[in-house]
Amino acid sequence: MKSARFTERQIQRYLRAGYRLVGRNTAVEICRWTRSALKGGRLCYKRWYGVNSHRCIQMTPNLNFCNFACSFCWRIHEEGRFKSTPEWDEPSEIVDGIIRVQRELLIGYKGNPKVPRERFLEAMFPRHVAISLDGEPTMYPYLSKLITEIKERDMTAFLVTNGSIPARLKELLMENAEPTNLYISVYGPNKEVFIKTSKPLIPNAWENVLESLDLMDEFDCRTVFRITLVKGLNMVEPEGYAKLISYANPKFVELKGYTWVGESQKRLPKEAMPRMEEIIDFAAEISRLTGYKIKVMDEKSRVVMLVKNEEVWNWNLKLVKEQRKIETKADTAWRDKIKDFRLKKIQFEF
Repeated sequence: MKSARFTERQIQRYLRAGYRLVGRNTAVEICRWTRSALKGGRLCYKRWYGVNSHRCIQMTPNLNFCNFACSFCWRIHEEGRFKSTPEWDEPSEIVDGIIRVQRELLIGYKGNPKVPRERFLEAMFPRHVAISLDGEPTMYPYLSKLITEIKERDMTAFLVTNGSIPARLKELLMENAEPTNLYISVYGPNKEVFIKTSKPLIPNAWENVLESLDLMDEFDCRTVFRITLVKGLNMVEPEGYAKLISYANPKFVELKGYTWVGESQKRLPKEAMPRMEEIIDFAAEISRLTGYKIKVMDEKSRVVMLVKNEEVWNWNLKLVKEQRKIETKADTAWRDKIKDFRLKKIQFEF
């Protein structure tokens, strides 16, 4: 793959932030929950959908490319954030690269006494990719091929989008390239709050999001209407969110409290962080207005999940079991390969 397109100053800044670059535009960062899970600690809230955190790659195929400048975003907003590039990384090279970098970042855990050998080996063979690290992933022109490449390797793929490019979502439908989970993040209950919160760099952003929400019901995968709640900004008018939820008809709704971390500390006060009880109260009002039921919550991640109905929840549990079967079958192949070798001699070929 070609080298990164960033200046040395930018590269060093990303490295200090914990990112590792792959090719020209791709990046990986090890999530805190990956490290926690490796040592037998907590998993992240994606466990609700069958994800084991120690086997999860958090990545982006388009580092520093985003058409929004959200005030609550913890990410680095470099100059030229909305400028596109004529050269993109190829999907197969991206998947090869992110697996390689993930292994390089986690190899130090091999000798950690808190990390069992089996769990370390599982981490070397990731089973999930979260396309959510940085930037707006639907700006990547080969997104459908990337998702297909991930799933063809028996991994699950979660796509988190701001919904600003509905044409890309249509491509996923037309090319039979649905992710395992489709998240559409909605940043306000109405156009005014949405623009104030997301600071879009493109015209008609609100209208584009509405078009994406209209497509949500066409997806067969898990669909999640996601709200990041920021006090004093978009944690208002639950009635507006309820109307949008009814319009989109997602299978799940997630309400996540804003966290005062990273670059967002330069834009927002610490008081913008809602308390867990405030998130629960807001979720309860959404539940009352939509009929969606509060199903699970994670206080550490400050997330509340609502489900459309019990039938959808049971379908989710069934899907998790199906994912486990695929995972077990894929794991059998590498376990058979390495069972006669000492750990230090293993060549991690995917």
